[in-house]
Amino acid sequence: MARVTEMFRRPRWSDGRVVSYRQDRVALGFHLLSLASAITVLILWMVFSGWAAWWVLIPVNAAINIALEQIAKIRSRRAVLRVEAISGVEQAPITEQAPVEVGIEDWINFKNKRFIKRLDDYVIRYCDRNAAKFMTRAETAEVSGDHKSAAKYLRKAERERRQAQKYKRGIERQDERQGRFF
Repeated sequence: MARVTEMFRRPRWSDGRVVSYRQDRVALGFHLLSLASAITVLILWMVFSGWAAWWVLIPVNAAINIALEQIAKIRSRRAVLRVEAISGVEQAPITEQAPVEVGIEDWINFKNKRFIKRLDDYVIRYCDRNAAKFMTRAETAEVSGDHKSAAKYLRKAERERRQAQKYKRGIERQDERQGRFF
């Protein structure tokens, strides 16, 4: 009986702490696949609850989910054994030796900053293109003798240049505050 209960317990380090699924990405994949499968079947059952085959599909899905969870736990246990064999039992696990713990929030913030940087670069290029286009139109209007249109296009070109400069200064201030991140 102890072997069966041990099978369903979460893997632990030798000092008793629970192992995170971040230790083994494949184990995390199996765990997430199990959760996604259970949630999908639950939603489908709620939508199509009149279908008679659910009495077969739900137990089969539960068995598959349990098997996927067991595979994830087995992989996690093997990863723990591997890490502790490499680093030695007396040392702390490798996850604690890492200088920085990176979580999902850090990854999202990094992607968000990268997206904003690319968006700012795009806006700067867009404003520069528009400024060049308006300058060309102003020169064409000046050559044809339409001074009113030339002045209008010069104002638009200047506005686009100011907009591009505003974004460039914003990027420089952001880089000064955070250091060069990209």
